Amino acid sequence: MSEYVDVAIREADEGDGEHVQCLLSTYFLDMDEVPIDDFIVAEANGKIVGVAALADRNCCEIHSIAVHPNYRGNGIGSRMVSSIFETVDKDRIYVRTSSPIFFRKLGFIELPMAEKAILWEDCRECDRFEGCKQHVMCIQLDERSESC
Repeated sequence: MSEYVDVAIREADEGDGEHVQCLLSTYFLDMDEVPIDDFIVAEANGKIVGVAALADRNCCEIHSIAVHPNYRGNGIGSRMVSSIFETVDKDRIYVRTSSPIFFRKLGFIELPMAEKAILWEDCRECDRFEGCKQHVMCIQLDERSESC
């Protein structure tokens, strides 16, 4: 599908929890104790076709992002990230991802793997850290601040 898809991006509510978890599981992701209130959803024709979460624990992080396979390539993921940018009041946003190309296109820069252990406790404690396939990336939102 490459034509434009009309989607509405909104905050998730309690009734969306099962749909959010189902879409995340398509990519072997889960909510990891992120409350449903931290999620946004992209809705097309009454169906949730995309989800994303912004978690602000140790750092401001795009925690999860997923677009239904039938709707990928329509800019839905980019629109959700742009929506997150509009709501955040931090200087920078981080992400741990296995899709660095997607985030590079949005202006994120890759950071050294060692940054993961500094930013996230679960990475420090992970016995698979050395072989981890997730990239750590950052985007600077406030031009006056130091870069990532």
